[in-house]
Amino acid sequence: MADFTTYQEKVKDENINSQTLLATDYINHFNEVHMLMDMLPSMPDCIEDIREWGPKTYQEHFQDSVFAAKDLAINAYAYSPDEYRLPFEKTVAEMDNLILQTIAEVEMLIEQDNMGGLQTTVENYTPKMIALIEKCGGIINGEKHMTQQDSIDQYFDQDEEKLDGEDLDQSAIDDLFG
Repeated sequence: MADFTTYQEKVKDENINSQTLLATDYINHFNEVHMLMDMLPSMPDCIEDIREWGPKTYQEHFQDSVFAAKDLAINAYAYSPDEYRLPFEKTVAEMDNLILQTIAEVEMLIEQDNMGGLQTTVENYTPKMIALIEKCGGIINGEKHMTQQDSIDQYFDQDEEKLDGEDLDQSAIDDLFG
């Protein structure tokens, strides 16, 4: 019976994070379309390649990839701890939605020959997508991403004797009183 510890050992010499059991190669699925999207205002013909992009699950990406340890990446995913996998999946959904929404907008703007609107749409999209790609990479590499409420709940769920305020960041405290 395989478990988290077993997979930590299996991924040790691979390009898969042993803490999260996730691989950064998955981000390539988003980087490619992101690069094309950024080129769109100066090269509207890129829309043809952008139209071919579609969301892929982590497993689908690796099934279609040339990643050396793709089977291991697919199998290890099931053992990725919830504290990483759930924020990862949420971030992936946000990236999928942002890209799909932006594709729909830019297609319409190109059809209307509205290059100013196209430029503005891509300028609005770019920083959002960069932030999401960075967040996703951080999660894959072991950064924990909790909501402010999770941070507050975790703080108060601990033993009262240990409550010293060090684990609660200032923004979580501000949220309590904001």
